[in-house]
Amino acid sequence: MKKRILIVDDDIKTLKILKKYLEDEYDVVIENAGYRFVKKMGSYDADLILLDIEMPVVNGLQAFDELLRNPEVKDTPVVFLSGVSNPNLVRELTAKGAAGCIVKNIPKEELIAQLTKVFGDAEKRASVIEILILDDDIAHLRSMRDTLLTNDYKVKVVRCTFDAVEYIKTHHPNMFIIGRDQSGLAPREVYDSIASTIRSEGVVSLLMEDTFFTSELVDLVKRALDNNTRGI
Repeated sequence: MKKRILIVDDDIKTLKILKKYLEDEYDVVIENAGYRFVKKMGSYDADLILLDIEMPVVNGLQAFDELLRNPEVKDTPVVFLSGVSNPNLVRELTAKGAAGCIVKNIPKEELIAQLTKVFGDAEKRASVIEILILDDDIAHLRSMRDTLLTNDYKVKVVRCTFDAVEYIKTHHPNMFIIGRDQSGLAPREVYDSIASTIRSEGVVSLLMEDTFFTSELVDLVKRALDNNTRGI
């Protein structure tokens, strides 16, 4: 099945050119108004969005801000369309989470090559396993974080249960390693207090009843993920 690309631009000529460039490789959907895109953004079912910066009523930057707040589409790669090449703008947009920025008069071959790279990068990011760690001991957090980072995991550390819950709901990590909360709650108490959230988000959990040594931590994480258990 072809990947779907949504092109959002108020310039009909640009829409037609880019659609023609891409329709042999992709399923292409077009939208010529930023405000309609914002209103309907969850319904396009796009795998990638080409988003014009300069549009009336709602411009591309405003639309992108709305997209980042929408859980249905916030992880969809967005490549901005610009009338001119601007390296500073590219850096600004990528810092905000955009997958790139291209000029509208880009040759067909270069356009397809850049989008192929964006899709490849997105697939790599999706394959990375993310682990959230809760513990009130900073040195312990750093040790576990560094161990997991060197084993190619993506890691987020927090020190209180509230922050953990917020992160689980917004980022959906693959695993949650539960240590002692900053308020004094033991790992089992932390788990029991937020078990419904952990289960509803499908997060594999691992209770840190004892200090994990480096090799033991990696083995326990791999075993829990392979078995898709909650480690309790």
